[in-house]
Amino acid sequence: MRLTHMTERIEFIDNEPYQNDDGVMVPGTDTPIFSCWAEVLNTPIREFKDATTKVGNRKESPNFAIKFEPQRLIDSTWKVRWRGSIYEITGIDEDFDKRDLTKLECKAVNSK
Repeated sequence: MRLTHMTERIEFIDNEPYQNDDGVMVPGTDTPIFSCWAEVLNTPIREFKDATTKVGNRKESPNFAIKFEPQRLIDSTWKVRWRGSIYEITGIDEDFDKRDLTKLECKAVNSK
């Protein structure tokens, strides 16, 4: 495990909708689940480059590696807060064989 490379703090948040008094489902508030140390993985330019602009930006689609914890499996509906920005989880690769790292693929959430 590469603990010395885990220099970024990320937080997992959940935003469960709830039913109001009128019976209408409304969006909930961001609820922190837990936070942990993570490594921001290097992604080849060809994997995160936008096809229309031919320019890539890692902060739009960062990949994280965190310590594998079987008692805290990551829910794909959660979001990740990193450096003040929110990212949705687009992929989870949990290493059940070596039980070493969990890799997360994320994408920036548009706040429009």
